Amino acid sequence: MQNDKRHGPSMSPKRVIAWMTGGVFVVIGCLMFTIFDGLPPWPVMVCFLTSHVFFCLVVSTVRPYRGPYSEPVRQRTTKEWE
Repeated sequence: MQNDKRHGPSMSPKRVIAWMTGGVFVVIGCLMFTIFDGLPPWPVMVCFLTSHVFFCLVVSTVRPYRGPYSEPVRQRTTKEWE
């Protein structure tokens, strides 16, 4: 039977989506002020919207890997070469 105990920190999909949404608004805001001097053209907005919706769908459906845990490899020494 597989152990459901967590072996480390896992992502929070809601937190990831919230931060990425904020990041998209920052990028679009920078584009508005530096390049377009107003709202970006609709193809740019559609591209950002499509990629962000796809990202949100992927992040919301992915679950953290809870596979078998193995101890890290210890530091090898030259004595083991012989």
